[in-house]
Amino acid sequence: MGDDTVNFGDNWELNHVGLMAPNRDAILKHYQNLGVGVSVGPQPLLPHEDGEGSLTFYRTLQGDPVTHTYPTGGAHNFQDGECQIGNCQLECYPMRAGSGMFLAEYVATKGPGINHICFNTPDVEGDTAVLLKKDCPLTFNALVNGRTVENYLDTRDHGDVMISLRPPPTDWERAWKANNEAHPLVTDWTFLGLGIGVSDVDASVGYYESLGFHPAGDASEDERLGVRRRGVRVGPIVFEFAEAIAADNVCADSLALRGDGVNDLGFAVPDLDAEEARLRARGGKMLRRSEDGRTLYVDTRAEGNIMLRLVQR
Repeated sequence: MGDDTVNFGDNWELNHVGLMAPNRDAILKHYQNLGVGVSVGPQPLLPHEDGEGSLTFYRTLQGDPVTHTYPTGGAHNFQDGECQIGNCQLECYPMRAGSGMFLAEYVATKGPGINHICFNTPDVEGDTAVLLKKDCPLTFNALVNGRTVENYLDTRDHGDVMISLRPPPTDWERAWKANNEAHPLVTDWTFLGLGIGVSDVDASVGYYESLGFHPAGDASEDERLGVRRRGVRVGPIVFEFAEAIAADNVCADSLALRGDGVNDLGFAVPDLDAEEARLRARGGKMLRRSEDGRTLYVDTRAEGNIMLRLVQR
């Protein structure tokens, strides 16, 4: 990657969206009770092999790195729980506010929420190098027997969300994901991307363009939603940035609570009216529709601080 003739991230695949909160099980139960997502258990180990592992991570959001090495293989205690929402895997990781790791500081500062999105790339080292050259520090690096299994790059400057990169998924990981998506309770929703509340959409799009990503469509305003929106394509999905054009807007609470940051998960649905009726019957609270009636915001913030944005296909 890094070739100017190729859009950066074009060959990435979505792995998961990472949500950190003190109570993992409460989030999994909340989404499943609403009929939104299905708890499918933890991610399998990547990779689970004998040898030596190494974790390097920032202890604070501003730095202070530390490295731990440990033997790999043998028994493992899983911490994460995965919520399958359509074709999106939402990683729910228990992280309490406090010191010791930057993600704990994030929860202490901002509260529960989505703070990273993970992609698989054919060239994890090359793509990491591209972002490092763009002044995106490496806040987390996991190695097994000298091979990178995941990196976190600090892309928080606009939108306050980090990008993490993993190598290509193995056959068993693809089979595990396909099995999750085939669960009879998993909805027929297609993940569109993250809705991100920001103070300045143009600056946010410009920042991601400077990293090598490309805009997705033109800017638009919606008075009913109270926002101006612009998108950037990051891998196979879109970061849709939204800034307020009215005091009463769909990202007001998120901006007031946490400043710039992920406001919603966006999905294309086959029948928006039917989904609204189904979610209402499960106790879901509808917030508002866009002016054209094709986008509906659903309040799922009771656990995890994230809304849903459903879009008619």
